Amino acid sequence: MFPGVLFDFDGTLVDTTELVIKSFQHTLKPYLGRIVNPEEVYPFFGIPLRDGLRAFVPGQPELVEDMIIIYRRFSEEHFDDLVRPCPGVREGLEQLKAAGLKLGIVTSRVRATTLYGLRLFNLEDFFSVVVTMEDVRSHKPDPEPVRRGVELLRLAPDRVAMIGDSPHDILAARAAGVTSVAATWSKIPLERLLAARPHAVVNTMAEFVNFCLDGNLDA
Repeated sequence: MFPGVLFDFDGTLVDTTELVIKSFQHTLKPYLGRIVNPEEVYPFFGIPLRDGLRAFVPGQPELVEDMIIIYRRFSEEHFDDLVRPCPGVREGLEQLKAAGLKLGIVTSRVRATTLYGLRLFNLEDFFSVVVTMEDVRSHKPDPEPVRRGVELLRLAPDRVAMIGDSPHDILAARAAGVTSVAATWSKIPLERLLAARPHAVVNTMAEFVNFCLDGNLDA
């Protein structure tokens, strides 16, 4: 059904939940005087780090640049220990690649850590397109990153599906004119995903593969 597929990175291809939460907690504790709860961090999954950190220190934008340095240092030091591929990802990517689909990534993460994560889990050869934070001016939920991914795949938007675990992914995909698919295997509440009105919802990578190949959601 879809000759091209775009993937979000964090929470969709690789499980970075623990890394992101611990990085936020480590970074924010000196500024807030407390450890933030995971539930406070979930709404900022899938958006640029600067925007997420800024939300915790409203009215103090001068703090954010130093916070970014602290966050990225902690994240880089603990990436290997706290990140792992999401279940079924490799098998699913192998099936999609074998079927001849063009695969790409659209992420709000910076390019260096995106490529590092792909190399760490030996996934880089699956993707001909990688759109990161540095490649666009506006970020999800703005459609610009998804439109850029579609352009690089050299396909019409209606021939592409985009899967992500965040409402920002779904909103960006819909606005870009591609088929939006919500992945339910991250910590983001299902009701938040449904509120973004995805075209389809999948519970496993196997379901997504079937949807891409024949429109069937049965794994």
